[in-house]
Amino acid sequence: MKKTMILTAALLILTVCRTHAASAEPDYAKWGRLAVKETIKRYHADIVDYKHLGRRTEQAGVLSESFRLIVDKGNRKLGVKVSIWFDRKTEKVIMIRFTEDGKPAKQAAHYKII
Repeated sequence: MKKTMILTAALLILTVCRTHAASAEPDYAKWGRLAVKETIKRYHADIVDYKHLGRRTEQAGVLSESFRLIVDKGNRKLGVKVSIWFDRKTEKVIMIRFTEDGKPAKQAAHYKII
């Protein structure tokens, strides 16, 4: 009886710990959802792949998150780098930039949100 109670308690603790760990979201998840949403809106296409490229400090109080998305436009797939600049404290978006694979950064589409 005592062994059963201990085993049950141990299983309960492990289940709770695993559930909590599995539900934790990375810091960039919010920005990844925004990158996907804005890319779908801009390209009117499905996203078939997604990769977080990293976070950078651009200047005092401004961070950027970058993602690479693969857009499926029916007969072709297109790689797009999406960079989102935001205020560190308020998390207000400052700018979003889309750069298609094979195009120079000068031709990137910029959206200023300020």
